[in-house]
Amino acid sequence: MINSNACFAESMAAQPLTFLRLLRSLFYPMPLGSDSITDAQATSSWTVVRQWGLVPRSSIQPLQFPTRAFRAPDGTTLIAEELGIHKQVPFRFECRTIRVNKQGELMFDSTDLGIDDGFGCLIGDNRIALLRRTHWELLLLSELGEIESRLPLERVSKRIPRYVCWTHQGTLLVVFFNRSFEIDIAELDCNGRLLWFLPVSSTKIGIPASVQLLASDRLLLADSFRHIILEIDRNGQPCWQHGQAGSPGDTEGRLSSPNSVETTGSGGRLIVDTRNHLVLTQSAAGGLPMAHPCESGLCDPTYATGLAHGHTLICDTGHARVLEVDAQGRLVWQYGGRPVLDRPFSYPRSIDILGPNDFLVADTGKNRVLRLQGDQISSVQTPGGLFWPRCCRRVGHDGLLIADARNGRIVELTADGVQSRQVSRLISSNGHTALPETLEDPHDVRLLPNGHLLVTDSAQDLVLEIDWAGHIHFAVGWQEQLKLKDPHSAQALPDGSLLISDTGHQRVVLVGRDGNLIREYRSIAGDGCCYRLHHPRYAERSEDGTLVISDTGNNRVLGATMDGQLCWEFSEVPNSEESGLNQPRWATLFNSTELLVCDHFHHRMLHVSRRASSEATCDA
Repeated sequence: MINSNACFAESMAAQPLTFLRLLRSLFYPMPLGSDSITDAQATSSWTVVRQWGLVPRSSIQPLQFPTRAFRAPDGTTLIAEELGIHKQVPFRFECRTIRVNKQGELMFDSTDLGIDDGFGCLIGDNRIALLRRTHWELLLLSELGEIESRLPLERVSKRIPRYVCWTHQGTLLVVFFNRSFEIDIAELDCNGRLLWFLPVSSTKIGIPASVQLLASDRLLLADSFRHIILEIDRNGQPCWQHGQAGSPGDTEGRLSSPNSVETTGSGGRLIVDTRNHLVLTQSAAGGLPMAHPCESGLCDPTYATGLAHGHTLICDTGHARVLEVDAQGRLVWQYGGRPVLDRPFSYPRSIDILGPNDFLVADTGKNRVLRLQGDQISSVQTPGGLFWPRCCRRVGHDGLLIADARNGRIVELTADGVQSRQVSRLISSNGHTALPETLEDPHDVRLLPNGHLLVTDSAQDLVLEIDWAGHIHFAVGWQEQLKLKDPHSAQALPDGSLLISDTGHQRVVLVGRDGNLIREYRSIAGDGCCYRLHHPRYAERSEDGTLVISDTGNNRVLGATMDGQLCWEFSEVPNSEESGLNQPRWATLFNSTELLVCDHFHHRMLHVSRRASSEATCDA
């Protein structure tokens, strides 16, 4: 078993780390000693055979990921945005707040103050409250951006301060959270005095993506983790809810990762349904919300707020812009990038090899399956109703096996796209009540030689072998001897063992048929350094014996021996406008030098070829 501590000690001895680099290694799990070039890197060079889906960016991109926008009385707009998405630590810290006028001229930038963690909002009389996430500090700035006072937050909460908002009572709400269900919400006055603190033990809030204090003294929240919006009282007790908790969807009465909700002047609600790419309006009486028009289209919007004359200010995050639209959805004002109306892929998730230059892709965000043949991209016929298909594989003669994730089922289709069978309900063959009765969110599925299905149900922390009747024949993750956390993929090896990407535990594991751990890979050993894994979301052993790991959180793909020795790394894309990977979710070899990668957050597919010396091979 690879010893991470031993690797760490080896790297420290080989190359002393400054205190800053040590801190970065803790917050941003990247390969220690990565300043030096390893033999595998030196002897491996990659060329792009083909890439699909990359949309050229504008040469001028003033915003990256805007997530809050506020219109000031003087007509200027304050924008808070996330930065450093490519690092993808469990919680992003890098952010900035800017102020622009109607002509798009920059009036204020928090980074000019030497602040790279400042997330702000407008407060009374046109001033700015700037939350420093890594300093547990709230700055109050003048209209011109000058620091007037500092409010310490370290005694308010030990959790990470995420954002701040202004209330109609002239107070500040600060939201803290480390992960889902571990939250604090505090109300402060402008002198930093604590006025109220949410008793967390009395509520069940997943991730409060937005919060607003209502005139009724209730709080209106968007819970993006549980896919609902809700009102709670000061004791944290729910008083009203819209959406189905834990059940996202695009049908009536459902939401998918709502990131903000606010009341409107008429008493209704303005809802940002992020994963459904919609802004919704709901009447004060509740009921089914209606889509707010937007002629130019939205991609992953995260925030919306009402303006005068029926206009709406929207953070169109996927298009890296903030826009103002009128009541008919016509564009009135915009700052940032131009929208891409016909992106070829939306969060591609899996790839299966049908033949030379012939591949099958699960285009998850658009709820469809695509076929790539050379430069041609075509849709594969599937029945309607797929919701976030995370995996698609060829079975039989042109049949398809799909992990229809958000619908909690596995579907088999015939060559002409007709559903032949499905499984969603489960039956525990041995009577264990600890095993689930249904699939919840299958991320991966494989057809086994015995006709059974190997299913990775990430939401339930399980890898299951089931038949089409739903009988569970084998399960990994529910017993005390080996717990899984958010597993994303599983592969059955010829000896019967299972190779599993145990994503939430930051590792890949090899598990025997008895359910016991054979080996774990928390890091891959290079020459004088360790390549620590960070949220690996896919792993497979290729035909030539290479262990291929999509090291998602580190934005790279690693090739290694089954003994955990590094053979090669792919992280830089040569001769491409997007020179790096961004959250690669899937990677597979189809010979010893040809690699296919789902570059998830760049919405593209890559086919690259490696030229390497014999020292960098991974032959079994």
